[in-house]
Amino acid sequence: MLSKTIKILVALLGVAALLVLGVALMPARAVKLATDRVDGLTIGAAEGRLFRGEADVTYRGQDLGRATWSMLPKLLLDLQLGTDWQIAHRDYTVSGKAAVGAGTAEFAAIGIIDALAVNRFLAQYHISLDGMFEVDNLDVRLDAAGVAAAGTLRWSGGRALYRLSGETRDVVLPAMVGTFLGDTGQPVLEVVTAEDSLRLLRIRLDADGWAHIDVTARLTALAGAPWRSGGGDDAAVVTVSERLFEPGIADVAVSGG
Repeated sequence: MLSKTIKILVALLGVAALLVLGVALMPARAVKLATDRVDGLTIGAAEGRLFRGEADVTYRGQDLGRATWSMLPKLLLDLQLGTDWQIAHRDYTVSGKAAVGAGTAEFAAIGIIDALAVNRFLAQYHISLDGMFEVDNLDVRLDAAGVAAAGTLRWSGGRALYRLSGETRDVVLPAMVGTFLGDTGQPVLEVVTAEDSLRLLRIRLDADGWAHIDVTARLTALAGAPWRSGGGDDAAVVTVSERLFEPGIADVAVSGG
């Protein structure tokens, strides 16, 4: 009886190994089976295998660059699907790890981003920046408790153009550092001046996908449009809210380590 059980287990392991091998040897273009479910995301010029490959990535007509990936087999023992990844573009290079498991998703990243890439997003708000951005050990996790984030974002500072009341303003802003705080399911990014840690912005992401941006009196003064405040330079004088995603629709996590 024992020998029969062992034979069955060996057979099952053999079938599992063949399935894993079969998936690993699938061409890289098979990644489209998953990405086709994301509206606006296009994968092209895929090379290699599903286990290790590369492809061009486009989102809603915007070239995101050349993505490369290499699956992490050891995470399968923890019932997770994980990969090392990199996205290279003329305006940035970002790399890290990603993993998806039962009810969780994680994402970790480091990288350098030219302001030109950021400006494509900021254009809708009539803002343009010079300089470079650095992503330093960004680590994000999404699970039943919400979103948790850690890590640091840096901007070199420089010229900034923006429109206010129909008028274009041209100012020079100092270097800034943003640090993620807390682990409560609603991550907060505190942004301060790089030289003397003076508070500029506080950005909070709530459970409904809204980003709430508190702008301090200090930042409005640096931007050449000072707002009066009885609470001093650290006081928030204006809050801007923007919905980034809807829960249940864009539950894509980021964390890692």
